[in-house]
Amino acid sequence: MNPRASAPTLNHEISRPKKTSSGELQIVDSFELTKPPDSSSPLIAEVESFLDGQGTSHPFQLPKWGQNTGLWALFRRRGQLCWFAQCGVFYPAGRLLASVQALVVNRGPVAVNPECLLEGLSEFTKVAAERGFTLVDIIPEWTCDSDADITAKIRMNGWQPIGNARKSLRLDLSRDADQLMTGFRKVVRYEIRRAERLNIVVKPACTESEYEAWLGLYISMAKAKHFTAEDPNHIRRILQWLGTESGRGSLLLAHYQSKLVGGVVIVRSGARCWYVFGATVKSEQFSAGHLLQWRALQWAKDNGCREYDFGGYTQDAKTGPAFFKEGFCDNVVTFPAASRYILRPGLHGMSEIVRTSRGKLRSLIERSNRQNHFSEARPLS
Repeated sequence: MNPRASAPTLNHEISRPKKTSSGELQIVDSFELTKPPDSSSPLIAEVESFLDGQGTSHPFQLPKWGQNTGLWALFRRRGQLCWFAQCGVFYPAGRLLASVQALVVNRGPVAVNPECLLEGLSEFTKVAAERGFTLVDIIPEWTCDSDADITAKIRMNGWQPIGNARKSLRLDLSRDADQLMTGFRKVVRYEIRRAERLNIVVKPACTESEYEAWLGLYISMAKAKHFTAEDPNHIRRILQWLGTESGRGSLLLAHYQSKLVGGVVIVRSGARCWYVFGATVKSEQFSAGHLLQWRALQWAKDNGCREYDFGGYTQDAKTGPAFFKEGFCDNVVTFPAASRYILRPGLHGMSEIVRTSRGKLRSLIERSNRQNHFSEARPLS
């Protein structure tokens, strides 16, 4: 069965309508797995408002982050939205086994409370199974410290942990600017002040040419530092969206003597702001990255955020991005490992065999190519 070939919307009625004493029908609870609505739909505003009211929301779950792709899952109690997940659709074994499809919820689902979260997950797996999906993965945004019981309960309900727990750094923004600055590492305070003395200017990008200039810097840095860059077209659409909603996020650009030297992309969901992307030029004269983060924190405070998330963290790092972020904040938060619910064990087992075989074949081809290269490079005797 091809899940995408089935009906675009599957509405699962959880309870039958009941008549009140006056003879009126009560609104039933329902779970819906559907394609995202078009940009003019009032459902988008409803989902955004819901997410902005939750403490476990994340920018990756915002409707305009998904850009009308994948599927939406919505759980309503008595007509009120109480659970939401923006889902990606993936082929674990590639197109070779196109019937094996997975739903992946990145930084979700989001629910009003633990009880609703668990009930929504139960309905989610039922509806996903009816649609023919093979498995469901969730990468939650609730923290291990505050919601340990949730993780234990979903394990009892058949969800299996995959991978390791995630970590990030979160800075409390309730203090004033001077107090925040005092809490930074000494070298961070120095770099911020040095950049300010050099008159490095940080301001929001507002034109397509500014977006493209920063994208070029980001792609160049990815190649130089050997990390996989996000799809430029996806980032481009994100920047265009943020350009129309000044309170949702921004691309902050740093210029030195009218030359672009860096930029960071920040996005708000609810009362928390996330650092999502960044790229700077390397200079012995200044550190644009430190000033950019400081301006990002100020943007977050000005836009009503109570917390700033540095977008991931590797504990005990002595160099690199994690060490840089640690200069601003030492408050580590831990999120549970991703969880998987297997809906069709037979197909999943087959897809794992195919995926493993393809990986081994790819390794053999790469090794063969290397051997051929060395053979060709060997001098003639």
